[in-house]
Amino acid sequence: MHDPIKWLKEAMKAAFPRGYDRYLRLQYARVPLMRRIAAILASDAQPIHYDDHFDRLQNSGKQYWPEYGYDSYSTWARGCERAVKLLRISELRKEGLEVFEAGCGDGMTAYVLRSYGNETHVTLNDTVDWRDSRAKSFPFVIGDMCQRLPVDSDSFDLVMTYNTFEHIPDPKAALGELTRVCRKGGYICIDFSPLYCSPLGLHAFSFLMPYPQFLFSSGLIERKVRELRVKDLGQESESIQPTNRWRVAQFRELWRNSGCEIVSMIEDPSARFLSTVIQFPGAFYGRELTVDDLIVSGIAVMLQKN
Repeated sequence: MHDPIKWLKEAMKAAFPRGYDRYLRLQYARVPLMRRIAAILASDAQPIHYDDHFDRLQNSGKQYWPEYGYDSYSTWARGCERAVKLLRISELRKEGLEVFEAGCGDGMTAYVLRSYGNETHVTLNDTVDWRDSRAKSFPFVIGDMCQRLPVDSDSFDLVMTYNTFEHIPDPKAALGELTRVCRKGGYICIDFSPLYCSPLGLHAFSFLMPYPQFLFSSGLIERKVRELRVKDLGQESESIQPTNRWRVAQFRELWRNSGCEIVSMIEDPSARFLSTVIQFPGAFYGRELTVDDLIVSGIAVMLQKN
């Protein structure tokens, strides 16, 4: 016996194709957003690029992230914000604190910590030296934290790094090195964003749409970066910073297997742009993405060395 409901649907589809299509879209819209997104992310189809939509999205968009300034006030204010969070841990307010900032950049976080007035001793590190003039008096070590740094083991009470772990090629090796130079009982602070799969993860800050790393082909991205240029690290460039493309789950596993105690782990999630997945589903096919990959833009973890 034929299924009467199935027969009726087929008859409606044949007699009223436009009306049936509208009916399907209305039914689809009633499915909860997360279920619809989960179905898209579960697809093993080949990803589709939407290069033809770039100009429309660019012209209709606007900067949706706060300005990340590199002027004297912005770097000082950012250093203050980070230092205050660190000093909430009472052990980091002790006299004679030994601090190591890896991938220090402007070095202003260490500068503010030193200004706290507790005889903090600071050592800075980066692959190149572009410190703020206010941080130039601190000892500076050139080195890649993914390799062995020219620093003795068990030397520091606090090891910290900001906005580097999304870029370095081997986060596991880097964490091992940061752990090596930290003393037993000392703290390792790792704070970074945006992760690659998040809306700003491409680090193409001249692009005004979310998830361009998935929406467009690599060739179009390269052309548009050269055309629009990218303002990053306080200057304009025709290229974007490389990223390691690690997923949230990989970082979570890294913290768990670090051999350190996880004192705190804060992830910064936002579902604000998930409608992009619905609008351009093919861009997210076949990538083995999770919802967490798309919404977690930053991670701040505090570890204590056992």
